Amino acid sequence: MPTYAYKAKEGPEETLEGEIAAESRQAALSELDRMGLVAVWVEEVTGTPTRGKRKGKRARARRIGRGDVTLFTRQLSSLTKSGVPILRSLYTIRDQATNANFARMVEDFELTVRDGNMLSDALQKYPHLFSPLYLDMVRAGESGGVLDMSLKSLAAAREKEDDMRRKVQTALAYPTLVLTVGLLTVFIILSFFMPRVLELFENYAFGDLPWPTQVLVSVSTFCEKSWYWIVIILLLVAAVTRRMFTLEKGRAMIDAGVLRVPFVRTFVRYSEIARFGRTLALLLDAGVSIDKSLALSANTLANDALRKEVHAIRRSTVQQGAPLSTGLLRAQHFPPFVANMVGVGEESGRLDEALNEVAEFYEKEIEQMTRIATSLIEPILILTVGAFVGFIVAAMLLPIFQLGTGL
Repeated sequence: MPTYAYKAKEGPEETLEGEIAAESRQAALSELDRMGLVAVWVEEVTGTPTRGKRKGKRARARRIGRGDVTLFTRQLSSLTKSGVPILRSLYTIRDQATNANFARMVEDFELTVRDGNMLSDALQKYPHLFSPLYLDMVRAGESGGVLDMSLKSLAAAREKEDDMRRKVQTALAYPTLVLTVGLLTVFIILSFFMPRVLELFENYAFGDLPWPTQVLVSVSTFCEKSWYWIVIILLLVAAVTRRMFTLEKGRAMIDAGVLRVPFVRTFVRYSEIARFGRTLALLLDAGVSIDKSLALSANTLANDALRKEVHAIRRSTVQQGAPLSTGLLRAQHFPPFVANMVGVGEESGRLDEALNEVAEFYEKEIEQMTRIATSLIEPILILTVGAFVGFIVAAMLLPIFQLGTGL
């Protein structure tokens, strides 16, 4: 007769682990139920049994990422929509997990729900993974009996945001690689190789050399003698910039500065408006109040200036009983198109649909801008790096041509 390892609850506090002999897994579950235990998991033991261990689980322990949460949301939405009970859904997701840390987290969800708590109570134990927006969406779904729809909307919104982020990262990957490799190559040539080559011209008076060669000699000499200072300064700049991002005042200065850079400010504004529209529509569709929806939507924005502006709009409109569109119309960073669309949505009673249209419009704009920027940046970078290399070659050859002409 097969042996099954199990983990079961005996009352709200005590958890038991052990093994039981039964004809099948279902028979083992029935026996545990007869014993007054609530099964957490039951697995057949193969080979030499080890108490409390699950069969065939070879999950690697790694950090739980955003993709894991999105996948969890989509899977839980599909299972609950199919009528699978929440505990059974959590068990199924945990059983399929390939990340040991993620499996332990879902098991914690199971135990919390088995103790009579809501899923949102379990999720709020992990604030670094489940934002207030996520928790409010789940609570709205639980209170309205439409948890599957809330999870489906959350999963769709996260997938769209992840897809947009991947497109931008893909578009920037090649130009960033070309620029980094090009600058690093030029720096190494000037600091370590060029000084050896320039020894050919040590018998020339510096003033007799062509001006490109003089520039090359000066820059190469500086890089050779001070390359470690250049590296130290660059590392310090990177460390200070990173530190500024962690401080509220520093982040506010950087975000305000970004909105003054041509093209970059348009890209940032469109990205933030698309995220704001998508998030606000998601919350309103779930039945969250307009005031709380605006507060949560503002907190999802990455740019400090835009985040503060949305909070100011909320205080001057919704909290005062005024239409949201009037505040957006006076806003500095929101185009009139957004205010007009929101106004139409407010008049028709379909604000969530209007906000989704706004998000889709600006997502398409971002995609088009990304394609244009990529098609322009790549050749510009290649030409720039080529110009640097060409200048170095020309500066090396000009004295030789000058010597030949003199002869």
